Amino acid sequence: MTQIQKVLLADALVDGPFSGAPTTVVYLGEPLERFKMASLAAEFGTLETVYVYPHARSFLLRFFTPLTELKVSINSSHAAAFVVYELGLRPPSEPLSLLTQDGEITARYESQGGISMEMDADSHVPLDAARLDACAALIGIPAGQTVWGLRTSGNLAVLAVEDREILKRLNPDIPELLKFDLNGIAATALSRQPGDCDYFLRSFRPRQGQTEEHVSGSINRSLAPRWASILRKATLSARQLSRRGGLVTAEVGDGGRITLKGRARIILRSDICLESLTGASPF
Repeated sequence: MTQIQKVLLADALVDGPFSGAPTTVVYLGEPLERFKMASLAAEFGTLETVYVYPHARSFLLRFFTPLTELKVSINSSHAAAFVVYELGLRPPSEPLSLLTQDGEITARYESQGGISMEMDADSHVPLDAARLDACAALIGIPAGQTVWGLRTSGNLAVLAVEDREILKRLNPDIPELLKFDLNGIAATALSRQPGDCDYFLRSFRPRQGQTEEHVSGSINRSLAPRWASILRKATLSARQLSRRGGLVTAEVGDGGRITLKGRARIILRSDICLESLTGASPF
């Protein structure tokens, strides 16, 4: 039987026109084989593709880049939640339970295209001096300009520098990053301008096919609690200094919980026919 599935292109965590993380969202009536999901993600060519299918009163999510499957992507979860509401699969007044391989995310619809996502904050440990210096050199931070560093449970390094001008001048060594034993390196700096965001961020994850992330939700699971403890405030905003840019608001709660908020928009709606996707797995 012909299977027609909904496919939407959504920008997640936007910060104005032509910003945010372009994400392909595929709504499935039933689970699809992994090799087909991986093949379709490569066919679509966006940095991330998320597959959404209903499971009881929840929705199961699977995340793919053109190169690999991810346990979780906060960007893509944000886009998926927005699409579920836009397709009328749940009323805006009802929260969503999004099930990932990294745990449950509770999403809620807010005004003007806003989506909030409550989840467990990510754990992190400090980087030792040698590893901090090595990471700084790989992304072009001058010697002595790193204030502190941490390593997330997802094996990502995050380095703090003095100001955003250093972030703007970063020049990562992508071939060496691919050889390094980390899944990516990010850099952050406080905002010094009243009325602006609280901190800035850039993130490089070439192992996942993302030389530079347009906007990172996942890193803020560790980074927002760190900045919250330094700034002594529970609600913070983070602006991504990538070419497209993005904006995330974080509310750091008690008991290791965090809520990340942002706006999304739909760019394209289409359908895909799955009847011709047959044959043995190439993986």
